[in-house]
Amino acid sequence: MFGPLDLDSETPLATGGDRHVFQHPHAPFLLVKVMDMRARAIFLEERPFKRWYKQYQRESAYRVYLNEFSEYVTTTTRPSGVWQVPMARILGAAQTSLGLGLLVEKITDEAGNMAPTVTDLAMKGLLDDALKAQLDEFFDDLADAHVVVHDMSASNIAVGLNADGKKGLYLIDGFGVMPLIPLYAWSKRLNRRRIQRKYAELRESLARRVREAGF
Repeated sequence: MFGPLDLDSETPLATGGDRHVFQHPHAPFLLVKVMDMRARAIFLEERPFKRWYKQYQRESAYRVYLNEFSEYVTTTTRPSGVWQVPMARILGAAQTSLGLGLLVEKITDEAGNMAPTVTDLAMKGLLDDALKAQLDEFFDDLADAHVVVHDMSASNIAVGLNADGKKGLYLIDGFGVMPLIPLYAWSKRLNRRRIQRKYAELRESLARRVREAGF
C-alpha cells in the first residue's frame, strides 16, 4: 500500500510550468502531480536571488504542495457561505517513481477524460453567455470563500464533473499564498478586490484571444 506509484512508463495527461500531471494508476478519480525538476532548475537559473533564498527552504521544490494544501484546508474549513469551494479537492501526497506526488481530484468530461479548461472552450468558440455567467458566479464564490489565487489563468479553471458527479467550474491549479508578506491571506476585502481586478483582466485576455482566433 505504501510502495511508490510506478509512473516511469506513463505519459503525462498534462504538463504545466513546473509539474507533470498523471492519471493515478489505481484510482480513476485521482490525478498525481509530480515536480518537473528540470523545468524548475531552468526557472531558478534565470533568477539568482530566488535561487539563493530557496536553498534555505527545507521543503525545497515541494513548497508548492504545502502552499496548495494549506490553502485547501484553510478555505474548506472556515465558514464562508459557500457550500462547496469550487476547487479540485486534495487528498494528500504519495511517493512515486518520479518523486513525491500530490494526489488531487480529477475533474472530468462526460466520458471520464480530463475536463476542458475555460481556455480550451474559448478557443473552440464556446465562450457563450451561459459560460460567462458561470464564470461570474465562480469568481464570486472564490472571493466569498477567501481563496488566494496567485495564477489567475483561464487554463487553471476546468469545466466538468467532480468525483461526485457535480457539474461546474473548478480551480485546478494556481492557488495558495506565495508572497513573503501575505496581505491577501490576511484581508478578505483586499483579496476580493484583487480577484475582481484579475477576473476583469482574464475576461479581456480571453476576449482578445477569441477575436484573434476568428470566433
